[in-house]
Amino acid sequence: MHVVIFTGGDYPAPELTKAYFSQHKADYVIAADSGLQALELYNNFYGGIFEPSAIIGDMDSLTDKTLLSKYPKDRIHPCSAYKDFSDTELALELAYRELAGIGGKDGRITLVGAGGGERADHFIAVFDLFATDLKPDVWICGKQAFWYAPSGTSFEIGGLAQNDIISVARTTQSRTGGSITSEGLEWEYGLFRKEGMPSLSNRISHEFFTAQKSVKIRIQEGCFILILPVTATIRRFDDK
Repeated sequence: MHVVIFTGGDYPAPELTKAYFSQHKADYVIAADSGLQALELYNNFYGGIFEPSAIIGDMDSLTDKTLLSKYPKDRIHPCSAYKDFSDTELALELAYRELAGIGGKDGRITLVGAGGGERADHFIAVFDLFATDLKPDVWICGKQAFWYAPSGTSFEIGGLAQNDIISVARTTQSRTGGSITSEGLEWEYGLFRKEGMPSLSNRISHEFFTAQKSVKIRIQEGCFILILPVTATIRRFDDK
């Protein structure tokens, strides 16, 4: 089951996400606050494939509240703005409840939005979620996709332009440790930083780009986040 959450903040233009959503169809869709406006824009582009199953939040940043009238009231879950947590967290909690209802088997959560803007604190808070039980599997914001990469996962990254940026970050659980292997990067894993962010502004090697080969990254130990172009084609594999 694939749950897609649209939330407030910056999000990529729908056309940039064609590679992603051609691989990962949505089974359950949640709009969090002004994420409903992003959902509407995506629906216009994709021909209505993102019908919201639930709309949640305090609606304080939803500028076009007439959008709510389009949907049955039992899909709308209003909450108070007087709270010390975000509507994104509420949406993720709901997503995990839905996945738990089917046993959590083969569940995936994609978060769209929550990029930068006037609330840098929101951006930091969402990034920190990768170190919690509310982590999304993929966070798409701006022109990048943040892929949660725990121990025992491997990634094949294709469709890269020569100057596309590939970065590797640690979750906020730790500044050190972990083990990664890579194949096809300009600066391979042996050159990664041992503390903080292992790799910033990396890219596909000239050899792999010329041969049209996919970059491969495997997480042997620890938890990391791969920050990749949203237009790339990414396949994730889990160790058996």
